[in-house]
Amino acid sequence: MSHTLRSQRLGALFAAGWLLLNFPLLGLWDSDRTVFGVPLFPLALFFLWGAGIATVAWWMESRAAPDAPASPLADQALAARD
Repeated sequence: MSHTLRSQRLGALFAAGWLLLNFPLLGLWDSDRTVFGVPLFPLALFFLWGAGIATVAWWMESRAAPDAPASPLADQALAARD
């Protein structure tokens, strides 16, 4: 993954996290409902936070270059086409 694409994705994730964890949208979860005895607000807060961390980890750990062939068979197929 190119450095520019990674930077753009992280910037978009930051903006999405800022919007999701800001007052107007976070206020949607503020109710008296519970899920298995846990209030909905902290459950949603930690779920969104954890999803953001998991997304960053997934994007930062992907190291496959877009130009690299997936396997030696892909090299042979490309050579056969030429």
